Amino acid sequence: MSKRLEDFIRENKKELDHFEPPADLWNRIEQELQVKNHTTVKKERVIKVSFLLKAAATVIIMLSVTILLWRYQYNETLISSIDPELGKQQVYYASLIESKQTELKQLEKEEPELYRTFSSELNKMEQSYQQLQKELPKSPNQERTVKAMINNLEIQIQVLNQQLQIIQQINDLKRGGQTNEQSI
Repeated sequence: MSKRLEDFIRENKKELDHFEPPADLWNRIEQELQVKNHTTVKKERVIKVSFLLKAAATVIIMLSVTILLWRYQYNETLISSIDPELGKQQVYYASLIESKQTELKQLEKEEPELYRTFSSELNKMEQSYQQLQKELPKSPNQERTVKAMINNLEIQIQVLNQQLQIIQQINDLKRGGQTNEQSI
């Protein structure tokens, strides 16, 4: 300690001694520490539980994605092992259907009723395709089942093309009607 502080304490020792803390001061300090420790433990538990829940959700999502990818890969491999050419067709048609469905999705905002009608037809064909896909591993004539799956995809593409043509015709009629109104 500094010399001046020591001198001050020696000179004023008697005056400083009569200022004693209350008798229950240590008990109050102890109680406050226990309350703070208890809330800290609760916060740590909450943090640990939320971390565990986040980790569990992440694991579930990762497992789901892995299973879906595995099933897709399994079906693609199964079709390719039956007939490689049909496997290539299946991949090509599936990607073509996906792009055409994206085009069709644009109709949903403009013509929701027409979109629902078109979608319900496509959903029926997709369910039929999914059923064939489920039957494929157990099918006694797998090549025939794969051909039926490819045929289903071809029909879906034809239906999508027809639906997109109908949409184009509707849009042309709307534009034609607007052009006629502007010229009058």
